[in-house]
Amino acid sequence: MDISELKRITESNRAAWNEVTPYHQRAAKQKWDMLFAQPGYSCIPDVELELLQHAGLKGKNVVHLCCNKGVELLSLKNLGAGECTGFDICDAAIEEAIERAMRSRIECKFIRTDVYEISAEYHNIFDIVYITVGCLSWLPDLKLFFAKAAALLKANGLVFIHEIHPFADLLPTGSHKDAGSLRIVEPYFKAEPYVDQGALDYLGNVIYPSKTTRFSFMHTLSSILTGLIENGFVIEKFVEYECAVSPEHLPIEAAGAGIPLSYILIARN
Repeated sequence: MDISELKRITESNRAAWNEVTPYHQRAAKQKWDMLFAQPGYSCIPDVELELLQHAGLKGKNVVHLCCNKGVELLSLKNLGAGECTGFDICDAAIEEAIERAMRSRIECKFIRTDVYEISAEYHNIFDIVYITVGCLSWLPDLKLFFAKAAALLKANGLVFIHEIHPFADLLPTGSHKDAGSLRIVEPYFKAEPYVDQGALDYLGNVIYPSKTTRFSFMHTLSSILTGLIENGFVIEKFVEYECAVSPEHLPIEAAGAGIPLSYILIARN
């Protein structure tokens, strides 16, 4: 993708995230502040924790790309990770993450930046690149994104991805009038982005007046795997799960159809 077009998309998404984050904060900020007031608190799900511990987490330097409000990275630090750094494009989310880290006295560093533009001073210093739910769909160019992940890692470093399964996005989500029905409503192969000016806070279910345009992308499994492979990564583990990791897909999980709604992928450089 042309760099100017990529920048146009990511800056529009930045504005959209800054617009919605105050609504997210009204719905959940107090809850997270109370939870992290507890020493050693972690929100990392067991399915992740088992694989992270097996791969080796204690003492390892972790970078969380698209870290949002920082709760996963703060949790990894509480679980024994070494130096922890989070990057996100949303100004409001990074401000919240910094504030929570200071209040909780958890030593994590949070930086506001487009992940495609992370400074070279952070190259070759991390053991684990950590990517969680809702990151990849906002990225216009996966190959370029995984090139940045490779640059951030030391030799023999690890990429750990826990994400929404692409198959889940083919079905009606929680905001769709047919949410929970098991029928295909979106294409799997879609080169152009979804362009959305609707405004729904998925945490508080609040509809708000929006002034911004959001761009999201349907990335196939093959595009994710190829993006990693073409940047020198070797896939070590790929596990699919029936459980939803996004509120939007809970009605599909409740239908009990036995289809993949999430996955964990581990790759090493």
